[in-house]
Amino acid sequence: MKRGILVFDHHQGEWRVWIGQQPYWIEQGYTFELRIKNRHFHAYLEKDFDWFVTLDQEVRFVLHTYEVYKIRLILQDYIRIDASL
Repeated sequence: MKRGILVFDHHQGEWRVWIGQQPYWIEQGYTFELRIKNRHFHAYLEKDFDWFVTLDQEVRFVLHTYEVYKIRLILQDYIRIDASL
């Protein structure tokens, strides 16, 4: 598991995962672990009117586009933004 942050890219209108200085794609349906008060919760990224995550298949948490969220993820499940497809 790699540690990183989840931030909203206001220019592109999309969420991004940053591991060090490298951005990665993240879209609806991706999973990761969201850190809240030194605990990690399994999170599933979703969108209806707002972007939100479902935590541990029970609780929905609305993501605020001006917040930075600490996360953990399995890096090989993500694609670097500058990677050629």
